[in-house]
Amino acid sequence: MTHWSKETEKETKALVKHLSKIQDEDDPNFQMAMKFTSSNFRFHHFLDVDSHKVQRSITGIYEKLMIHSDTSKADSWLRLTEEFLNSPLPNTVETKTEVHHSILSLLLLLSDSPSNSNYIETPRLREVEKKDDFDWATYLKEDVDSEPYPDTPEWSEEESEEEDSQQPISREDSGIQVDKTPPEDPENAGKTVPLTWTAGEPNARAWLEQHVVTPYWGSHSPRFPHSLHLHSNLLNIWDQHLYNTDPLYLPEEKAFVTETQVIRETLWLFSGVKKHFIFQHHDGKVSVRNDVVVTHLTGNCLRSVLEHIAVYGQAVFHLQKFIDEVTGHSCEPCPPGSGASNSSKKGSEPPFRTYQAFVWALYKYFATFKQELTTIEKGIICNDETVTLSSVLDRLSPHLAQIKVLHKVFCTGVAEVPPETPNVVRASHLLNTLYKAIIEYDSVGEASAQAVALLFSLWTETVRPYLEIVDEWIVHGHLFDPAKEFIIQRNKDVQVNHRDFWYATYTLYSVSETVENEEKLSDAASGSSGGGEQGPGNKQLTMVSFLKPVLKQIIMAGKSMQLLRNLDCKEAERSESSSRDAERKSLYTLFLESVQSRLGRREDSPSEEVTDQQATKRSLIKMQSIVAEHLKMNDVHDPLLAINFARLYLEQTDFHEKFTGSDVTVDRSSESVTCQTFELTLRCCLYPHIEKRYIECCGNLMKTLTKDFRLLEYLQAMRNYFLLEAGDTMYDFYTAIFDKVLEKESWQQPSFLNGQLHEAVAQRSPEDSTRLSIFLETVDQSRKKQPINDLDVLTLSYKVPWPVDIVISLECQKIYNQVFLLLLQIKWAKYNLDTLRFSDLTVATKRLEGGAAEELTPKEPIKQQIHRMFLLRVKLMHFVNSLHNYITTRILHSTGLEFQHQVQEAKDLDQLIKIHYRYLSTIHDRCLLREKVSFVKEAIMKVLNLVLIFSDRWLAGFGAWKIESIDKMESDFKNCHMFLVTILNKAVCRGSFPHLESLALSLMAGFEQC
Repeated sequence: MTHWSKETEKETKALVKHLSKIQDEDDPNFQMAMKFTSSNFRFHHFLDVDSHKVQRSITGIYEKLMIHSDTSKADSWLRLTEEFLNSPLPNTVETKTEVHHSILSLLLLLSDSPSNSNYIETPRLREVEKKDDFDWATYLKEDVDSEPYPDTPEWSEEESEEEDSQQPISREDSGIQVDKTPPEDPENAGKTVPLTWTAGEPNARAWLEQHVVTPYWGSHSPRFPHSLHLHSNLLNIWDQHLYNTDPLYLPEEKAFVTETQVIRETLWLFSGVKKHFIFQHHDGKVSVRNDVVVTHLTGNCLRSVLEHIAVYGQAVFHLQKFIDEVTGHSCEPCPPGSGASNSSKKGSEPPFRTYQAFVWALYKYFATFKQELTTIEKGIICNDETVTLSSVLDRLSPHLAQIKVLHKVFCTGVAEVPPETPNVVRASHLLNTLYKAIIEYDSVGEASAQAVALLFSLWTETVRPYLEIVDEWIVHGHLFDPAKEFIIQRNKDVQVNHRDFWYATYTLYSVSETVENEEKLSDAASGSSGGGEQGPGNKQLTMVSFLKPVLKQIIMAGKSMQLLRNLDCKEAERSESSSRDAERKSLYTLFLESVQSRLGRREDSPSEEVTDQQATKRSLIKMQSIVAEHLKMNDVHDPLLAINFARLYLEQTDFHEKFTGSDVTVDRSSESVTCQTFELTLRCCLYPHIEKRYIECCGNLMKTLTKDFRLLEYLQAMRNYFLLEAGDTMYDFYTAIFDKVLEKESWQQPSFLNGQLHEAVAQRSPEDSTRLSIFLETVDQSRKKQPINDLDVLTLSYKVPWPVDIVISLECQKIYNQVFLLLLQIKWAKYNLDTLRFSDLTVATKRLEGGAAEELTPKEPIKQQIHRMFLLRVKLMHFVNSLHNYITTRILHSTGLEFQHQVQEAKDLDQLIKIHYRYLSTIHDRCLLREKVSFVKEAIMKVLNLVLIFSDRWLAGFGAWKIESIDKMESDFKNCHMFLVTILNKAVCRGSFPHLESLALSLMAGFEQC
């Protein structure tokens, strides 16, 4: 069926009720039967009725009745079918048409054994046409006969003269336009037609539409009566003009409507109604019918106005469609956070809270807008005053300008975002769009004050879910973000009590301006979670703009609060905090209260807002007049310059006092939300609350870590054992190793090393002895080229409990171990030089003199060789002591004092982690352990290895090695010494390494010129 009308639907319902005996249309069975029947009528295709087949069926039934000897039934059957086929139908003039045969085919299919039924033909009376008995011939020959017809009224010339005298004088010749509106029928003018209508009747709506509203939307709508005044017939006059001037002009068929009908359809369009006569919806676009006209406007004029209206109607349609999609087509949206997402469509995930808040703000605005539309429509119904389309548009112009702003924000922030975009990008982009729109419209000045106020109220509503997420996180330590719309998201794979909690628990999402690009930035190893990074190609990444200044504080406060919630704090503190939380206001509430107090007015008082704006305009006008007068003194007549000077001088509080002698009082009580004041409002109304919570959370965490978990004590323990600040304790440990080496005994045994370590530490710190351990690592053989590298297999470990291991991580212990090995190597060289005795070398010399003198042919006397050994030992001791003093005093001690001072001033754990990491990096660099200065370390290692060789030969005596080796040791030391002095002096002169100045001066003092 190609056409489905209301009449067809009505007849279908009647058919279903008749066959199913179900009268309740709301019954599920009735609905199922209705759907089945409608589907068959609409979409099932049947073959056309075969008239020959119907004729054969009629003839077959007639023959069957004759065989059964039912001659009366046979005659009636044949006669009645012939009469039906030769009779016209209500909508068909022809006979024996397809419709006739279709009806007979339906009756044949519905019949059940016609030959077995008893039939008696009911006689039908034909309507007899009434004959006109009036004698028209006698009546028309009245003038011929002498006597008038009895029914003719009497007529006299006197009455006609009186009637002619009472007719008004025509004013057509005077030039005054006369209203030629046809008069109403005097008989029907004073009569009222009684109308009765019951709401419960089935056809009530159709009856109401038929009797109350003129069906101007029909194909053949009746013409309404209108005035024949010139101004009311501009369309006809213009068409006549076109017809007379253009020979090719062809009038088109038009649909005439009244201006009231145009106004009502305009109001319905703005109200969100989708079905209209004047306006048409096609794929989300609103267009205007080409054939709609009014009598008092030309077609082009009306169309230009209606197209202007259709643009705003399309914007309303897009916004209303978005509201319906988010709210799940519910008529009453709920506030954000109150379960509005449960009403969404099944099978699709509910919209995230930022979109819900944005829709809630739009809904509140459209509620006030529709109230205004309802007020206008009530005025039209009351008909107390003349309402024109121009007056309606002028009254709605502020709302239409606001709708244009809302639609622009919607298109940029919502509609243009691809559907597969993650929620975090959508929410960030929407908030950024609102934020930038406030600044953009505010740059215009007072011309867009209402738009700025609207956008600011929209932003405060839309930002509510973000502030609630932040509040829940920094107060309770729980990042509740089920829709993943917040720019910081929780990594659930990392537990709170894990050592990587502070680094890998949260992920910060930075969104590019081109929405499709999303960059995910994880926390750096230093523990910083701030958003100052840039993506590849130096492309600036942005996030939620209003959170940028306090993003680091939010992350620190949230992680600190979550860590505090999982620490074994005192129960008293927890109960006290819970009691305070019951009386606490949310971050969003505090923000709104601060904004209201700062702006000096409540957001829900538009009357005060208008008053403040008017006061600001009056102040500007007064100031403009003052400036204009002073400009005229210099023959300058520029009103724009006067306005700009007035704006400039209004910013100075004492300008009107100096300029006018306090004659003019400027009202400066109002403070509009401008670009500067908007950012200033955030700095004064939002950021202080976040800063306060950040200081409180991070301060509590630092107190808990220092008091309950002894963080500072563990940091001191690392310095004591890894940096050898506990000199007496670690001296007992490493001297035992050095003695084993001197005695040529095996010392690389874990049991021996751990035993010596625990024995040395247990005497002074029994608790640390259980945490300290030392083990051996397999080292690449290519690194063990020299004896000094034998200590590289040692690795010292300290078991740090949670949550202190967040600060003292395994990576930090690796740096501690590198410094520990360097110190151990220096201590080994120094220990070997300090333990050398002059008697050892004297005893060896006496043994040499008592031996075979003929085998020894020394180049110089023995005493001179001993003297050279003494001098070389002093030189080596000076070098090693200079290096030792530099490391222990200039590096470890002074840097350690700075570190302790910075730790005391740390405000949060992240800052403490950075301070600790910076401290380790500093001592690592200043101990010459960087790859960049590895050549300097290699030279030092050669000298330290030369010390070990020198010590072995000292103890062995002159007989165990050749005399030439003294020359080699002296030359090697001199080369290394000269190289180090040259390199360090150049570095100090360049200013690259100022901390090396003391070492360079010390080594230069011991350097001898050759």
